[in-house]
This record gives sequence, structure tokens and C-alpha cells, in this order.
Amino acid sequence: MSIRTALLIGFTVAILCGCLRKEILDDINIESAVGFDEAGKEKIRGTVLIPVYKKGETANKTLTAVSPTAKDVLEELQYKTSEPLVNGSIETALYGKRLAKRGIFPFVDQFHRDASIGTRLYLAVVDGTAERLLEGRYGRQGSGIYLSNLLKQNIEQRDLPKTNLHLFLKTYYADGKDPFLPYIRRVGEDVQVIGVALFRNDRMVDTIGRSDMFYFKIAADAYSEGTHTIRLNRQHYVSIKNISTKRTISFSGPKTRPHIHVHLALEGVVREYKRGAFTFDVRKSVEKTFEQQIRSKTAALLRRFQEKHIDPIGFGDLAASRYRQFRHRDFYKNYSHLPIRVTAEVTIRDTGIIE
Repeated sequence: MSIRTALLIGFTVAILCGCLRKEILDDINIESAVGFDEAGKEKIRGTVLIPVYKKGETANKTLTAVSPTAKDVLEELQYKTSEPLVNGSIETALYGKRLAKRGIFPFVDQFHRDASIGTRLYLAVVDGTAERLLEGRYGRQGSGIYLSNLLKQNIEQRDLPKTNLHLFLKTYYADGKDPFLPYIRRVGEDVQVIGVALFRNDRMVDTIGRSDMFYFKIAADAYSEGTHTIRLNRQHYVSIKNISTKRTISFSGPKTRPHIHVHLALEGVVREYKRGAFTFDVRKSVEKTFEQQIRSKTAALLRRFQEKHIDPIGFGDLAASRYRQFRHRDFYKNYSHLPIRVTAEVTIRDTGIIE
């Protein structure tokens, strides 16, 4: 084959491939988010969000259908559009509160079995219905991108522990840890992260509010690039930024009834303090106050988990790696009464450029 012929074939293939991709994108509806709600005893309402690209901004279109199963819902939705629905670009899957209390595994598992959907898909529980939230219009880039960016930002920069489709399923199948998901709500024309939804298996059994999210994250996940405000008294506060944490969990005693020690070490920089000079004595006082708050708040959360008989921290998995011939069943028989001690060590590295 001559060089001229080879170049001609390559040029032709490139043109055909380009034309093919353009034709496909013009003739399909690309889903950017999907939601599921309870619609009666044996019915599920599914809602898909489809971005409509316009000059200067992205509009949104939603389609809704009701059917007995998640698979049937998606098939019903195909009858409501003139172009095929494609779910390979879904970035967020939402579950209404009532459905989450009933169990969401069938509506998560279908994504796991779909090779076109990535395991980094964000999942979240909605306070209310997923349908109403997806009907809102958020951001100029489209509601699908807005929702995924909202969850990503709160995981990377704020108090939301890391979670996605892969991590949810990994935790769901684990014997020694229970899943959790972001808990969100539509507020007017915005969507807010209002807490964390806690699960036993695939059923939501409790939620953590925003005031406790920081303490949950430092116990369940690494924390970095965050900011936390400490209340010194009724009128005075200090804000600490660039918080990095290290969690150490140790076990002692018999494997069926171990004593658990959770040690949390934090480092940060003072961002704001309005009571004058931030002296050495003030710094030590702030460190001591912060340590006391971490101990009390985190210990209260862990007791709450024991009362609900859920283990979002993963004590069972960690204990299994410490003891030989460990049995999760024996461990969780006594889980509600296990002694858990929390200690904290806070270090303020410096007080910023001004100080």
C-alpha cells in the first residue's frame, strides 16, 4: 500500500468518525442526573434530568414515570421522548427520604451493573422528594453539573466525608461497616447539604445535622483544607483553617468485648480572632477548648451510633484486622455496650501573616 493511499484511508476514517459522533450527540438525550421516589406501596417514581444546551447557558428538562421496578421506570421513560435516553453521563443519583427509609439497594445496584456508568457517581438522599429537587433550576451550567459540583466541593473542602457509588457498595457488602450518604434539601432556588444520612444495610435509620458533620468527618475520614469555628464563650469565637487530621483507633481486651480507643490529632492555623493579640496563653486556651469539644461531641456521636446499632466508622472492619479468627457476629452482639474512649490533640501551628 502506497503512502498516498494510506493517508487517504486515514483521512476518510477521521472524517467518518467525526460525522458519526456528531450525529449520535444530536440524536440522543443525555441524562445528567436521576432520582427515585416512593410512589405507593409497590410503585417507584423515577425522574431523569436532561440538559438542553442553549447559547450562553444550559436549560434543564425533566421526565418522570411510575413503575414497579427501577428498570421498568427507565424503560417507561423511553416512551416519553423522541430521542433515546443515554445514561452514561449521569453524575448524580438522588433518593427521596421515604424511599431511603424503605431501602435503596435495588436502585443503586442497577448502576453498578451498567458498564457505561462510572463508580465515582455521586449518591445522595433528599429531604423531601428527588422529583421536586430535580425540577429546580440551578446554575448556568445546568442542574446536573451544579449538583455534582455541590457534593464534590463539600467533600473536598467542607465537612462531608468522601462517598460515591463505589464506596457505598463497598461498605454495603462489608461485614464491619455501615454506609452513609449526603443528605440534601432544596431551599428556594438553591440546594443545600444539610447533613449526612446514616444507613443500616440499605435503609436510612438516622441523620446527622450540619453542626455534627465536622466531628463525624474527623472520626470517619481524613480532613484537610477545611475551616472550623470554635466558640470560646457566648460572645467570642475563633476560626481555624487548613485543618488536617490524623485518626488512630486501637483495641485492647478480648475480641468479642474489646475496649476501643479513638485518638484524633488535628493541626490548623488561626484565621480570625477579634479579642486582641493572639498570645501563647490564648493559643493554649484555644487548643484546650477545641480538644474538649472534639472529645465530647465525637463521644456523643459514637454513643448514638451504638444506640442505633450502626457502625459508619467501621470499628468491626478495623477489629477484624487486629484479632485472629475474628467473627463479626460475635463483635456486634456486644457492640451497643462496648466502651469507647475518645482523646484529642490539637496543635495550632501559627496565627497567620498579620500576627
